[in-house]
Amino acid sequence: MKAALFVGGWEGHAPSDFGDWCRDLLEADGFQVAVYDTLAPLANPEGLADVDVIVPIWSSARSSHQPEFGNMTKAEEDGLLSLVANGCGLAGWHGHMGDAFRDRPTYHFLIGGQFVAHPPGWPDNPVPSDDFVDYDVTICRPADPLVQGIKSFRLFSEQYFMLTDPSNEVLATTTFSGEHLWWIEGTVIPVVWKRRWDKGRIFYCSIGHRLEDLKVPQVTEMIRRGARWAAEGKRAA
Repeated sequence: MKAALFVGGWEGHAPSDFGDWCRDLLEADGFQVAVYDTLAPLANPEGLADVDVIVPIWSSARSSHQPEFGNMTKAEEDGLLSLVANGCGLAGWHGHMGDAFRDRPTYHFLIGGQFVAHPPGWPDNPVPSDDFVDYDVTICRPADPLVQGIKSFRLFSEQYFMLTDPSNEVLATTTFSGEHLWWIEGTVIPVVWKRRWDKGRIFYCSIGHRLEDLKVPQVTEMIRRGARWAAEGKRAA
């Protein structure tokens, strides 16, 4: 199977380091991996017709003290939508997929969600490490092959509050304490989900602010399985 990694955008999120990690993970799982540092190939989807899964590792910075990086053009978005609709999988994590291309709402319709906050880093925290909290990741569909045998676990990192599509098949969730924003206490937010877009399969995991997060064994395994599941959809389409 073939995977295409699109690695770039704002360097503050170290996309190249994440790209290297993902390339190694997928190659160890038997994928042939191509890495692109530009989104331009998406505008010519015929050139990616043999790709089984796309992994966006693309970071956009949008805040009062940072310019915006990594925009996607309409032609590139249309190309991605076409590829997935025709069976190519899409898999990714955290802001590299869930907070990229904010000016492309159809992209977020495609992936099934949009990051909006990570309390206490709301709305903007100048000290990134202060955004980290201890939180639980609860496996909610333990019989699903993508999480089967993986136990619920605790993590110290950014806890993503996301707006999500109710048609997602949610595999893991997190519950907010309300310590930092009292009015969201008890709110259950999806962390890991899978979904369909016409003939294509999409997998997303909101964990992954740091490479250390992705190296947590449960997270590594969910991403490995999720990318393979997304890729296998093309052959089943």
